Amino acid sequence: MSVIFEWNESEMKSLLATCRDDDVWPLIQQDLPLGSRLLEAGCGAGRWVRFLSDAGYQITGLEYSSDTVQMVRKVWPDIDVQQGDCEASPFPDNTFDGVLSFGVVEHWVDGPEKPLADIYRVLKPGSIAIITVPCLSDVRQLKRLLFWDEIIQAPRALARWMMKRGSQPMSRLNKKYKYGVFPTWGGFFEYRMTPQQFRIEIEKAGFEIKAHLPVAIMDGVYHELNPFGLLVKFAGWKFYPTWAARCLNGVLSKRPFAHPHMQAIVARKPKFSQGESIA
Repeated sequence: MSVIFEWNESEMKSLLATCRDDDVWPLIQQDLPLGSRLLEAGCGAGRWVRFLSDAGYQITGLEYSSDTVQMVRKVWPDIDVQQGDCEASPFPDNTFDGVLSFGVVEHWVDGPEKPLADIYRVLKPGSIAIITVPCLSDVRQLKRLLFWDEIIQAPRALARWMMKRGSQPMSRLNKKYKYGVFPTWGGFFEYRMTPQQFRIEIEKAGFEIKAHLPVAIMDGVYHELNPFGLLVKFAGWKFYPTWAARCLNGVLSKRPFAHPHMQAIVARKPKFSQGESIA
C-alpha cells in the first residue's frame, strides 16, 4: 500500500500550466511518438493526461483515490482517467506503447518493486517507460551524513509529540525502511534514492536503461539550499529564483546529481525476454 494524496480542484489549472516547462516534457517528445497509447500510472489531478491528450497522445490516467478521479472527471470530463491501484492495474499485459510514472513508485513502504513490476507488465515489449523519483542527491547525502534534517526538525517533532502525546520516531531507527526516508521524523511519506539505488531498482524490474538524468533541478535549490526562503520563492506552482539562486544552480548543475530534487530514468522493456528465441 502506498501514500494517498489529496488534490485541490482550485490548483488544477496552475498544475496544467507547468507541464510545458517540465523537464520530462522533452523526454516524452523524444521517446514517445505522437499517437502513442500511453498510461500515466498515478496521475493525481490529471495534469499530464490533460496536457498530453491535447498534444495528440492517446493517454489513460490511473489514480488510486476515487475522490480525485471524481474531481478530474468533473473538471475535465473528456479525458480518460480510471480508478485503480498502480501495483495491480486493471489493464491486460503488453497494452501500452509507453508508461509514465512521475513521483509515484517511491511512496510504497515496502519499496518500488510492485508498482515497477506492474509498469513492466502492461508495457509492450520494446516500448518505453519514463519514471521519476526523488533524488538522494550529493547535497542531501551530505546533510544526511551530518544528521542535518533530524537536528533542524527535532523541535517541531518534539512539539507534535507534546501536543498529540504520540510517538514521532526518527525514521533511521525503523529498520524496515530500505532507503533514505522523508520526513526524518514521524510517519513514512517517501523514499529518496541515490542514483545508483534507483538504477538497481529499475534493472531489477527487468528494464534496460536508455537514459538517466536529473530533473526538477531548481526545485533542489528551493528545498535544500534556501535558508529562510531567501534564495527562491514559490507561488502559484512557479519558482521565483534570485540572481544568487541562479548562479548557485548553474555551478552545482555542472555535476549532474549534485542537487536535483528529482531524477528520471527512460527505461525500455526488452523486445525478447531472457532465453526467448527471436524466431
